[in-house]
Amino acid sequence: MSGFQRKVGYYTGVVYEWNLPTGHTCPAARECLVYVNRDTGKADNRSTAYRCYAASAERFPGVRASRWGNFELAKAGTILPLPRPTVAVRIHSSGDFFSQAYFDAWLAYCRVYPAVRFWAYTKSLTYWVARLGAIPTNLVLTASLGGRHDALAEVHGLRTATVVAPEDLPAGALVDTNDDLAREHGPSFFLLDNAKAKKPSKYPASNTESRPLERGST
Repeated sequence: MSGFQRKVGYYTGVVYEWNLPTGHTCPAARECLVYVNRDTGKADNRSTAYRCYAASAERFPGVRASRWGNFELAKAGTILPLPRPTVAVRIHSSGDFFSQAYFDAWLAYCRVYPAVRFWAYTKSLTYWVARLGAIPTNLVLTASLGGRHDALAEVHGLRTATVVAPEDLPAGALVDTNDDLAREHGPSFFLLDNAKAKKPSKYPASNTESRPLERGST
């Protein structure tokens, strides 16, 4: 079923996600690039550093159907209305902003729901930079490093998230384990590589509640 998916347990409170197919909607991905065949669910792993965790869920036909359904809607210029009540939305636990028009559609969408907090990781930094003065205050963006346009984050002072293995985590680093940092305006932070992460309680973090970290758009 296409549309927003209700999530509990990982996030603080109830969060709705809008997800797209991995790889196929990630034009700037590099380190985590994985394509999953829409029909067969077979993965084509082209990652160079860490594998996109969100891709693993697409082995299930229902997940593929939902994400591709959203993609077809998005390409047609449609984002479905939010369920009610909704206070928090993670854009793209899987997928990314695949065009400037689609990025702009989300800016307009967020303005329709000023009381809702939206957030997204993105490697599509060219679309963000083209609209630096037009980001709604209720949309929090984080540049997910490891993409094709990382240099833009430094040039324009964008907030960043860096995925690292636990043994490479700098001392005293700020780590997000459940999107508590990603959903609020603030400084850059780190994410632990989902394939290598241990219990988040062993690391400085915003919350010790955890699930495997999804890397659909980070």
